[in-house]
Amino acid sequence: MLAALSGCVGHEQVVSPPSAAPASHDVWIRDVTVVSPERSAPLAHAHVVLRDGRILSVGTVPPAAPGATVVDGSGRFLVPGLIDGHVHLAEIPGVSHEAAVARPSLADAYFAQLPLSYLYFGFTTVVDLNVVDRARVDAIRRAPLGPAVLDCGGGVPVANGYPMSFAPEPLRFAIYPNFLHDPAQASAIPPQFSPADHTPRAAVARVAASGGVCVKTFYEPGFGALSGKLPVPSIERLKEVVAESKVRGLPVLLHANSVAAHRVAVAAGADVTAHGMWNWGKLDDAPPEPLPDPIREVVDQEIKAGVGVMPTSRVISGLEDLFGPFLDDPKLADVLPPGFVDGYRSADGQWFAAEMARDFDGAPRDRIRARLRLVGDRGRAAARYFVEHGGRLFFGSDTPSAPTYANPPGYNGYLEMRELERAGIKPRDIFVAATSTDAKLFGVLRDRGTVEAGKRADLLLLAADPLASTAAFDTIETVFIGGRAVPRAELSARRTR
Repeated sequence: MLAALSGCVGHEQVVSPPSAAPASHDVWIRDVTVVSPERSAPLAHAHVVLRDGRILSVGTVPPAAPGATVVDGSGRFLVPGLIDGHVHLAEIPGVSHEAAVARPSLADAYFAQLPLSYLYFGFTTVVDLNVVDRARVDAIRRAPLGPAVLDCGGGVPVANGYPMSFAPEPLRFAIYPNFLHDPAQASAIPPQFSPADHTPRAAVARVAASGGVCVKTFYEPGFGALSGKLPVPSIERLKEVVAESKVRGLPVLLHANSVAAHRVAVAAGADVTAHGMWNWGKLDDAPPEPLPDPIREVVDQEIKAGVGVMPTSRVISGLEDLFGPFLDDPKLADVLPPGFVDGYRSADGQWFAAEMARDFDGAPRDRIRARLRLVGDRGRAAARYFVEHGGRLFFGSDTPSAPTYANPPGYNGYLEMRELERAGIKPRDIFVAATSTDAKLFGVLRDRGTVEAGKRADLLLLAADPLASTAAFDTIETVFIGGRAVPRAELSARRTR
């Protein structure tokens, strides 16, 4: 795919972000409707003053703000910036690591646009749950204009389990050095790795030392041809990970997408499952509605235990979209550098779709889509039941969740919100999850997640009400980053065309 794109994007076309010079005076957002998760109702005809990158005041009385830059908020809605609590910043959707290394100019263009693409759809904070390339994540963090980047350090998989199993054997221990030692695999672990250095205590300590804001671990027995074949940690070992994380005040997010894995999340005391429940095992052929009793029972257990769920429905939809008209979507031009879509259409760019088709024994595209849609429907049905019955909803898009080009940065998070709403989850629940609930989980609620005096002025000015529909997040007019007003058009990749 990168070979097909190399003629479209060269070093001279690398996307340059707009100037990010800080504001030197107050900003007064006048006569706006403030929508913030701590408020039971919107605050109409509000006046919000920003100073030195923070919110100075919020109220209904016009302030004395001589010399302030005035932003007319009439008929507009002001909300806190969104948080995508599940991203993988070092990966390019639809492009292998080897291909990215072979065409650095293309990778440079993608990573220059990436921070702006998240902002374009309102994500002013992102969380990388499993850092596999610290230098890349830190480079994105230093971008002149982009979202705040939090991370959870290196993920904590069991040796040779998911996701280590997808890396070549000689490299997997270098890519995932924070693994848990498994005595049953002693002969399959390189001898230079001491068991004492790969206990739950040691792994969690490394996350904390790296500045991680959470711990990501995994329970994945395998899927497709690997179903039931991957090593998984014992519940006792996961309980140790949870206990060590609690000592350090770090929440634990467990990769879990099956009934069995969600049971493990409850048993181990995880804080959040980093995926919804779309693999139902023996009930995979059952209709999603009404929710089968065994599935409902596990969801009820999660609700009772206080285990939160991050549905990540775009994991499945991003696969489904490989076999549909996704590349015809004009919004891709706002989040991807020039040439990317044409490259994805090429034979090289279709490599992952071809691989997926082989997994479905060459079935017709519409049949593959229907089968994947059913998988997604199972996860969406479980998520809706979970939220309707009082479960704690968290927001994350898992961008990109696989080598699919249908998980583009920023836009994939917006599509996740739209999909959750279509599944029957209320827009307010999605909005709260993507603001204050995520902010609290990742320990930044004092600084982000609501429109309140003293908080960082990362805000969105919308033309539509986000409590009426999540479609409002495609009506962003201005993104405020640290108090600086950036027109949305300045964030679009179209500006370079």
